Amino acid sequence: MNTINHERKTQLLLELIGNSFYELQDFDVTNVAINDVILSTDGSHAKVYVTLFKDQKRYFEKLTSMAPFIRSVVAKTWKYKKLPEIVFLIDQVEPQAQRIEKILEEIKD
Repeated sequence: MNTINHERKTQLLLELIGNSFYELQDFDVTNVAINDVILSTDGSHAKVYVTLFKDQKRYFEKLTSMAPFIRSVVAKTWKYKKLPEIVFLIDQVEPQAQRIEKILEEIKD
């Protein structure tokens, strides 16, 4: 697959998923940050890495249960043939980075 086309699809998906959050009921969009979207090479699956700032369990359950609705909202403006299945995952980069920073500080001291 053309890597430029793949990047365009990934960025469009990121934008459309972010915009679809505004259509969810009882959902504070300021509590969620989309960190990354990884689209499979065949375009059939997308992993969406999110950071939740407060009430993580409730918001993550809401996101995972609303994934089909979010996918239907994305489908309205998706201009490509295949719409990927969307899976939400909590991004673990920040806690791991803090752990590494703490270890490095201990080594430095």
